[in-house]
Amino acid sequence: MRHKVKWWCSLSLVQHRTTVVFILFSLFPTLLGVYTQEHDFNMPHQEVELWARKIGNHIFHLSNAFALYNDIKDNFRTGEATLQENDGLQLVKEMTSDVTNMMKFKVDAVNRIMNVAEEASLDKYKQEEPVDYYNAKRLNPSPDIPQEAIDDKNYRNLSLLSNIHFDGIPINESVSSVHVPTNVYAKAPDVINAIRWSGRLDRTFKSNYELDPTLSWQYFGSSTGFLRQYPASEWVMDEKDPDLYDARLRSWYIQAASSPKDMVILLDVSGSMTGLRKEIAIHVVLNILETLNENDFVNIFNFSTETTELVSCFNDSLVQANMENIGEFKKALKTIETKEIANFSKALIKAFELLQRTNSQYNKSGQGSQCNQAIMLVTDGAPDNYEKIFSTYNWPHFQVRVFTYLIGREEKKKRDLSWMACANKGYFVQVTTLAEVREQVLRYIPVMARPMVMYQEDHHHIWTGVYADVADPKQIEWLWEVREGKRQRDRTENYQKLQKIVKDSSSPAIIDALRDKWQVENFLRYGEFSLSSRSIARIKAAKMRKMRGRRGAPGLKEGYRLMTSVAVPVFDRKKTSMKTANLLGVAGTDVPIREIEKLVPPYKLGVNGYSFMVNSNGYVIYHPDLRPVFQDILKPNYNSVDFAEVELTDYENEARANDSELLELRKDLVEQNAAERMMSVKIHLDDMKRVVQRKQKYFAQKISGTPFSLGIAMPEGYGKYKVHGQIELTREIQDHRAGDVMNHFSTGNWTLHPDWVYCEYKYDQHQEDQSPEALINEFLSRAQKPNWKWRSTRTRPPPDPIMNQAQHKRWKPSMGSDERRDNYYCDKDLVQSLLFDARATNVYSRKVKIEDKIKDRNTSSQNFGITTAFVATRSGLTRWIDNPSESSSSNGNSKEPHFMKVHNRAIDEVWYKRAVDYYKEDQDAYVYSVPFDAATRDPDEVLVTATRAIFVEENDYRMAPAAVVGVTIKHRKFVDFFKNETYKCPSYPSRNSSCKKAKTCESKSLNCYLLDDNGFIIASENEDDTGKFFGTLEGTIMESLVQSEVYKKIQIFDYQAVCLDTQEKNSMASILTTPIQTLKWFASWVMGNVFWVLVKTQLYTLWDPNEAWAYAQGQWDPNAAPTDEVTYSKGPINYQSAFGEYQEMLPDEAGIPTEDTKHPELPDDIGDFPSLELAYINKTHPRPCDKTVYLYKLQSKKLKQDGLYKPVKGKLSNCHTNGCGRPFSVQKVISTNLILVAVNSLCPCESRKVDIEPVEVEHNETTSCNRLLMQHYRKRPQSCVNYHPDEHEIKLCGGAGSLGPSSVALLTLLLAHIYNSMMQS
Repeated sequence: MRHKVKWWCSLSLVQHRTTVVFILFSLFPTLLGVYTQEHDFNMPHQEVELWARKIGNHIFHLSNAFALYNDIKDNFRTGEATLQENDGLQLVKEMTSDVTNMMKFKVDAVNRIMNVAEEASLDKYKQEEPVDYYNAKRLNPSPDIPQEAIDDKNYRNLSLLSNIHFDGIPINESVSSVHVPTNVYAKAPDVINAIRWSGRLDRTFKSNYELDPTLSWQYFGSSTGFLRQYPASEWVMDEKDPDLYDARLRSWYIQAASSPKDMVILLDVSGSMTGLRKEIAIHVVLNILETLNENDFVNIFNFSTETTELVSCFNDSLVQANMENIGEFKKALKTIETKEIANFSKALIKAFELLQRTNSQYNKSGQGSQCNQAIMLVTDGAPDNYEKIFSTYNWPHFQVRVFTYLIGREEKKKRDLSWMACANKGYFVQVTTLAEVREQVLRYIPVMARPMVMYQEDHHHIWTGVYADVADPKQIEWLWEVREGKRQRDRTENYQKLQKIVKDSSSPAIIDALRDKWQVENFLRYGEFSLSSRSIARIKAAKMRKMRGRRGAPGLKEGYRLMTSVAVPVFDRKKTSMKTANLLGVAGTDVPIREIEKLVPPYKLGVNGYSFMVNSNGYVIYHPDLRPVFQDILKPNYNSVDFAEVELTDYENEARANDSELLELRKDLVEQNAAERMMSVKIHLDDMKRVVQRKQKYFAQKISGTPFSLGIAMPEGYGKYKVHGQIELTREIQDHRAGDVMNHFSTGNWTLHPDWVYCEYKYDQHQEDQSPEALINEFLSRAQKPNWKWRSTRTRPPPDPIMNQAQHKRWKPSMGSDERRDNYYCDKDLVQSLLFDARATNVYSRKVKIEDKIKDRNTSSQNFGITTAFVATRSGLTRWIDNPSESSSSNGNSKEPHFMKVHNRAIDEVWYKRAVDYYKEDQDAYVYSVPFDAATRDPDEVLVTATRAIFVEENDYRMAPAAVVGVTIKHRKFVDFFKNETYKCPSYPSRNSSCKKAKTCESKSLNCYLLDDNGFIIASENEDDTGKFFGTLEGTIMESLVQSEVYKKIQIFDYQAVCLDTQEKNSMASILTTPIQTLKWFASWVMGNVFWVLVKTQLYTLWDPNEAWAYAQGQWDPNAAPTDEVTYSKGPINYQSAFGEYQEMLPDEAGIPTEDTKHPELPDDIGDFPSLELAYINKTHPRPCDKTVYLYKLQSKKLKQDGLYKPVKGKLSNCHTNGCGRPFSVQKVISTNLILVAVNSLCPCESRKVDIEPVEVEHNETTSCNRLLMQHYRKRPQSCVNYHPDEHEIKLCGGAGSLGPSSVALLTLLLAHIYNSMMQS
């Protein structure tokens, strides 16, 4: 009775209420009837207990029989599967060794590219000699391209074949291709010369690829702007998009070109910096920020009469140049105002003093680079050269370089600014136009590289943090603007349709629909009336499947290819009469994260184990909880996610609590120390809707030659051991009784984990992408032939430089056609474990009827809709068999793919993980689940999934999971079974007059639910409840279940969350089809194209972003014809779209406006409808934020009394003004993760809503600043080259900018694009 929750009234209160009821009875007899019925209603606690027991028994035995659980478990036992202890430390050492070897190959490859490039640059060529190269933007890879394009002198034929190693991108392994940015003049002498001599790199590229077939893209980024990339591929881009890729702005180039830097940017905001000067200055600062990376530190100060931080939070400090902090600077730049007179003395002194403090020997925090230091002065002129300040703070050691940017055309103001730069080892440029900003800003990078270049022999290679391979990092913001413009355009088109319907239609049904504000809102969103919630869900699901990716490459994780890169600078070794130190460029290669993960095979870690990698800044390179994408666009801070933000300790009860154990582990990872620690953590599953608490053991090791540490995490308990069971293939082949090893796959359907490598060819990857099943078939066939070799060594150390020619020849693989086919890799342990699992699970014979199996086990023959039985194993094998009597009616006509073909990732599937975790709570239990959006799907296609783990056990402490079996069940039939059992009294065989209806779930006075262990509704009497969180329907009851300790609330924090801020909107311009308006339309069309290019070049930040958005990608296409459908007028915007228009992309939203949503009321006179305000969206902008949510976990042990599950009896008393209450009963369903909840529904209690949608953690100004300034421990890069004693001999320190070839190229592109658009229209 300790679970009973009741609150009893005093006697006097009861007497008083009796009097009140008597009076009410005289006036409202029906009200008394309701109250009396509730008062006399006794909850059927005993019946609930019996229902739960019967339901549990029936579905347990039926699922066991259908899935052949005992057969499979016996096969693992009789097959002599044993347990081996998982030595985490030894495991991480082996994995680290493999990764280290692979990384060494990449470093050696870029070193060879660097050496050949430096030698090739010394070759002498005649300028008039033609340059032979393949322009990546002018390739003809296919005969389908029109003849006129082939005849174009700028196009060249080149055969390109799809290659699975490069994500299916068509390539040519014989040559490289050259990409020249739009803002670079391709025929400039220095560009042509560099393209010419870099052609020698092709042989080195090919040689590298032969030595290491895991190499991804190899490249040389020239300081002149072009990129030479191997293998050759077409630079695919939208015909309407300008190409703005510039290798010199990529992180691998910038980090390799110079050592880390501390930088102070001084931005003149005096009264003279107005108009165009201000816009140019802001754009200079934006481009400087784009050249910084996570190893750099920066701050920006506005100066006029006083010098103040641009971002007030960054007071008197340098902050790490990660994407979030850079975003804060960009946002603040939009708000600057010019006024008063500039005080240069205060600004310069402020900058020098800050840099001195940062560079102090007492700064042991890891903050600040303590390497290069620079002041970037952006102004329209200085009245003096301030020699005294420089002599005081910077001479004679010249620790701080000074770069000056003169804004404007005034020649008289050059002298002092030029002197400042030349006297302080810096560089001076004059910026007169927006078009030349990028090129002028990039001039500072070679100056910072001078000491490194002058040492010549000291080539330090660098490793970048994780990044996505997109054409331009700035496109993250731009893509969101495009998304918002697309939403506005779609809504405007629907608004036009709505106007036409109002004008033309007189149908009563349409008139009624127009009066329904919810239907009008859905029409404006989706273009249709009378959409059901399921239809809306399907529309959203279709949108979510459209993922973006680099060049449209298939099979990318969340639409993007994540990678790190290794790069090394390339120096000019020419001897000249004038002292110079020229950086030729940077050589590098990409290392896709998936290639690293291949060397840390998940099957070795087991279910719920995982690996991760962290760099010297504490940022995650990869981790299972790294979520870089939000609504198919990269998050604003996706590449600066800290390790402390993805591991949530069990003691974390407030946002960003600094748990000491976690920070100690993080420090070990940053310092690259060997580590072994235990932590209690919270892990969320299923899009942050489920939670698990467990202890995990962490192991970490250093990856030599890199700033990375590799770690693994393994669950305490079952993670200590692993199942060892293999079929020795050679013995199996020699045993003639065994037959073909493929016989083990003879029954049922089967598939393998699509991301695991069982066997693969290292070369000859131009064939069609073979599935893992096809590859394993091919290799098992080869394995049964003579002279088979496993070749299980994944990596080997690179060749030793001291090898002689004969030794190197033996080491280097031959690359003949036969040798290429024999150059493969097979994971012997994984393949032989797969064969063992295949034999153990080879039970789903079509010759054996499932009904016979059920009868054999004395189970009721009632099949409650089981469609499929399946098993997934530790080796990644998933096999299944369909129930013909059910699957023929469901899967046969379904448009959805088979459940098992979608959920084929074995130990990585949520249902696998949950079954293994739940085994500790109940070894006999099946874990049930339904899709969260089940209520919005076709009811005939909704399936219930039930899974149960198979463990190999030696005793109560030594056990490990071997497999998970399960069944899928038609939800409708499952609910019918649920109703059939709960609609009858357990003491009677069937529902009849002898059974009191008031005691069953059939009664209107009783609502019954089956809830899973996280509080989600598996079954109820209303199918629209399916998959929803119980608290959204019965929040007060859910809170009572928490108070009764049925469920436990667990707080989860999301430090990678994205919040959407609504932006202020401007109204749309008028478009009228008159002769004058047509001219206006033409002018707007031209300006639309102009704005479009400017936005893509980031110049959109110089205007009101809403105006640029409206022209560039907004409500109308600049290439579309004029229309007379709509007349727009300017005016304030009042309309707010229903519950946040941006949520239409979220898969768990039904899309139906809520009652709380505010809409303009529709007028009685439909002729006045629709108003213009309906045409607008809520334009949003993403920003990083913290969110929190409470998730729920069933406390099964709390439901037991004396070893048996007993009902929890509760009551919400006095929850209504009439004094009634709501009793409820809760009973655990045996052998499941479910509970049966019966709630009295007579009392009309108001129930608060309890949902599990994450909400933003509210920070005040102080805590918000603390969040931005919170800097965990970091390790500075070991390499720092910031000084050379002879650098003072270099006299080149800058000059004026002009509208040169780069600017001309950009303007030419603009005019050409406009002309091309006119021709197309």
